Amino acid sequence: MAYLALEGRKVAAAALALLLTLSLVGFTPSAALADPADDAQAAVDAAQATLNEAESRMSQINSEYEELSAQVTELQAKIDETAASAMEAQQAVLEGREALGQVAVGEYRDGSSMSLLGLILDSKSFDDLLRNMEYVTQIMSYQADEVAEQKERKRAFDEVSAELNAQKNQQEQALSAQEEKRAEAEAVVAQATEQLQGAKEEQAARLAELAAQAEALRKQKEEEAAAAAEAVQESPDANTTDRDPVVSDDEPVSDGGSSGDSGSSGGSGSDSSDSSSSSSEGWLSGVASAYGGSTDPSTPNPGTTSTGAVCDDNSMGVAVPKSLPNYRSYFGRTVEIVYGGQTVYATVNDCGSMGGGSRVLDLQPGVWKAFGFSSCRDWGLRTVKYRFL
Repeated sequence: MAYLALEGRKVAAAALALLLTLSLVGFTPSAALADPADDAQAAVDAAQATLNEAESRMSQINSEYEELSAQVTELQAKIDETAASAMEAQQAVLEGREALGQVAVGEYRDGSSMSLLGLILDSKSFDDLLRNMEYVTQIMSYQADEVAEQKERKRAFDEVSAELNAQKNQQEQALSAQEEKRAEAEAVVAQATEQLQGAKEEQAARLAELAAQAEALRKQKEEEAAAAAEAVQESPDANTTDRDPVVSDDEPVSDGGSSGDSGSSGGSGSDSSDSSSSSSEGWLSGVASAYGGSTDPSTPNPGTTSTGAVCDDNSMGVAVPKSLPNYRSYFGRTVEIVYGGQTVYATVNDCGSMGGGSRVLDLQPGVWKAFGFSSCRDWGLRTVKYRFL
């Protein structure tokens, strides 16, 4: 009996084990199989989330870009106003320098110092001496006042020049931030595209809209420049644009990087290090030539520029090459030029072939004179730093 009971228990245990095995075999495959509908819905949800995030970020980028555009426009208005003040202050410095130069030349030629001393020594009486001394005092006081006024003119110029550069540097930072926004917009599209490989038609349409927004940001600056150039009409009376160069491209180019260059003896502005110390953005470098006035045999004097301005022995204008994209959009803008430690402001009012674009600026007489040069050929070809304000 005990044996039968033991065998019965063994059979029952075996049967139970078999049932458990059959249970596992029956249920395990159904638990491992995923529902295809659930997988498809999860993919759609992930795609929707990716697009929602991309669209939200693109909307934010567009908003930030518009704010930066408004900031750039506002700063440009301030820059234009300050640039006009800088040009006026520069002109006052140049005229004051000319006046002091004439006084110095007059004293050298006439021996004024000796003449004044002789006037005192030749006095016939004490009253005559007092009158002559008063006269000499007035002359010396006038000269001292002229020197003091010139120092004040230079101080005013340096002050407005510093303000102008601060405004321009601030604008360049805003422009750089705009460029970052354009790059970020493209990155948003690229990332969404990568995550949505094989996207459905609806998702692909939303992705294409994001790509169009990024492309619009990229092209906005180019389209604005093209529109500005299209709006400018060149003067029908212009007679300076087809000029022959004063010096050929075969002549050596002088580098203005050394403060000891001959150009440093002239000029009206501050040291070039002040101009770009806070920001190097916006600054360019290239070869500048010279034209116009009585020392240029191939250009009428006076001549009429592309904008209708006068080009003569004192004009403070520059020409840009026609190879520059949308070159007419630069007409009327102020350009800041640095050479030999000096800064001079000029107005873009002309254009030309300029060696097929090998020369970035062509300086009119008032500009190269402000740097201390005596003729177009004396200036020749020189490397300058410059930026458009």
